[in-house]
Amino acid sequence: MDAQQDDFEPDELEETIRELESRHPEIRSEMARMRVVMQMTTALWQRREALGLTVEQVAERSGLTIDEVEAVEDNDVDSPFQRLARYAEAVGLQFELQQVPA
Repeated sequence: MDAQQDDFEPDELEETIRELESRHPEIRSEMARMRVVMQMTTALWQRREALGLTVEQVAERSGLTIDEVEAVEDNDVDSPFQRLARYAEAVGLQFELQQVPA
């Protein structure tokens, strides 16, 4: 998993999303939701790596299973917010939510 993440280029993801949205405008709102989750999950595993923590250590600190931590790192867009928040806390982050018009 980490080897794939090391090769990850955020610009490539954005380009792929824009391409999908242009071909399928009806999925634009779903893609926007997915983009937010993927930005969150990417920030989490990047923080874990910056701290030198293993997946196992994050699981232990957060009370999540290793499978749950790996699901977050695999950009599981269906991860419950509670799971993301617990992971964030384990790596010393927290999310701030803003209410903005859609």
